Amino acid sequence: MMGTFFDRPGRSGRLPRALAQEARFWLACLALFMGIASLVRIILAGWVYVAGEPGHGAALLAAVVSGVTQDMAVGLWFTLPLFLAFLLFHPLLRRRHGRWIAHLLAYGVVTGLVFGAVAELFFWNEFDSRFNGIAVNYLIFPKEVIGNIGESFNLPLYLPMVAIAGGVLYWLVRSALTGALDAKLSGRRRLSLAGLSLVGLLAAVPVLQHGPVAFGRDREVLQVADNGLRGLFRAFLTNDTDYDGLYATIDERTAVATLRDDVAQDNTSFLTGKGPAPAGGRTLLRHVDNGDHPQKLNIVLVIEESFGSTYMDGLDNQRGYPVSPELTELARDGLLFTNIYATGDRTVRGLEALLTSFTPIPGISTARRAGSEGMNSLPFLLKKNGYQTAFLYGGASEFDNMGHFWSTTGFDHVWDQSDIAEDGFSTIWGVADEFLFTEALKRLDQATTAKEPVFLSLLTVSNHRPYTFPEGVVRKDPAMGEKENVAHYAAWAFTDFIERARSKSWFDNTVFVFIGDHGPRVSGAAQVPVERFRVPLLYYAPGHIQPGRDETLGSSMDMAPTLLGLLGWSYDSPFFGVDLRHVPAGQGRVAMAHNYSVAYGKGGQVVALGPQHDLTGYRMEPGPHPLVPEEEPDPVLSTHAIAATQTAHRMFYHHQYHELSQ
Repeated sequence: MMGTFFDRPGRSGRLPRALAQEARFWLACLALFMGIASLVRIILAGWVYVAGEPGHGAALLAAVVSGVTQDMAVGLWFTLPLFLAFLLFHPLLRRRHGRWIAHLLAYGVVTGLVFGAVAELFFWNEFDSRFNGIAVNYLIFPKEVIGNIGESFNLPLYLPMVAIAGGVLYWLVRSALTGALDAKLSGRRRLSLAGLSLVGLLAAVPVLQHGPVAFGRDREVLQVADNGLRGLFRAFLTNDTDYDGLYATIDERTAVATLRDDVAQDNTSFLTGKGPAPAGGRTLLRHVDNGDHPQKLNIVLVIEESFGSTYMDGLDNQRGYPVSPELTELARDGLLFTNIYATGDRTVRGLEALLTSFTPIPGISTARRAGSEGMNSLPFLLKKNGYQTAFLYGGASEFDNMGHFWSTTGFDHVWDQSDIAEDGFSTIWGVADEFLFTEALKRLDQATTAKEPVFLSLLTVSNHRPYTFPEGVVRKDPAMGEKENVAHYAAWAFTDFIERARSKSWFDNTVFVFIGDHGPRVSGAAQVPVERFRVPLLYYAPGHIQPGRDETLGSSMDMAPTLLGLLGWSYDSPFFGVDLRHVPAGQGRVAMAHNYSVAYGKGGQVVALGPQHDLTGYRMEPGPHPLVPEEEPDPVLSTHAIAATQTAHRMFYHHQYHELSQ
């Protein structure tokens, strides 16, 4: 037994009994932490083995074993600071009331560990990932997230179970805690123990920095080998991550020239020289020639929450039953781009691409970074050409920094849930879509009385957990899942908006744009599961835009240049996006970010850029098809991927993507 070993006579330098009691308490805490972490990893490994990509049994087993090192390192950083606090307050905790406090805190910490383990399993079910930047975002905005959890899950069932499990595990360490409280530690001993704790913390740093060890390149296997708390704290520290030194780079002049080749089209001409300016300036500023007869139509951009192509009948819906029949029928009279990929898996990433036409950089969206104020944007460009600009959101605009982003990138008015007069149904995220569209009709009626055309952008909220909507015209179909039912409602609400708008005097002078901000869920083995980012893009303006289906490969950051091209605008622009109608057959390209990686695809190939200068290659077939790993990334495509990401990162942090606002 541990106590017997420490107290064994006849050994020189044997540890005092008090120190043995302290060690027993700390070791019990560390063992408890590692036991919970290992159980979570085993569950996740079984989850991936059953539901993930086939053929990874051996890799998953290795991930379970190798993950112990991550748990040990994280466990040291979790338990040793608590142990240091215990040593600091030990004299107080030995008192009567102090003992009660110590035991209550122990129960709270243990129950918190159980709650975190359960939360991680729910998080994996939603995002197929350990805790990441999304989890950080949830902690930053607890009101919406806690409300969403309360509306989505049966907390009266789960929370008591967590409390009971916490009590059982607390009982296992209770005697060790009592022994540690009974120990009489001198100040010298406490100082020695504190020194040993600091050594343990330092010893764990290399393991935490190196990250998990896994065989192969399967993203989900790597996630299994990781530790959730490590992922959470890494996201806290690196959401606004640097690029140089972490990711692959190329010569600046080569990067700018390569990127310019990617955005050059048969109707564009650059307004500056080929390479970077002598002072290091970087710009894609170019003139886009679409003729001399622009249409200044009203523009209504509907950004549909989580509406991926998987919900679009005739695209990626393979469920055997229709999810969006009304939208599919409406699309017959519009121009539908069927091969569009969102630039990320968060709404703010979608806003970045759609409104600023900016390519993704690793970490968080620029919409949440300091320095986004005054970025080049569609609303700034439209304002310069006499448009009224406004954004209407169904939720709270302070969430995710969205309101600040909208108000500083060209929108004259920002309205949110608090400005919506009729709120017949809402969730913690905001009002149901039909009421958002009712408010939009009123705002358009008011704005179109002026001489200036209107640009109104809308962001919906219904197509999101907790997957509820008002029972009315659309009723839940028991044959469909809850996600499919709410996606059906969201698609219906948009088409109902169009039908109600037909009676308005401004309808014939308006173009409606419908696009998903991102897909419903990211899952898959690839570093960036590209197939999960597909979204429909529809331009609807009978009498102005020729109906059809266009299979050009493109990105959501191409929405704005394509819209301006359809309206026949000639303009100056530094956008990363291009007009999809001027893309030669087979030459489209996509770019998307997932956590700390950025994928760039073109010509049936994809290269994913990751930290530690990691470059991973895949073969890509457009559609709901997983990427196929390649032994080596395509060297030419790698250059294009690095050129776009490196240049965008440097542009943003040198304030070189802000011409239109000046």
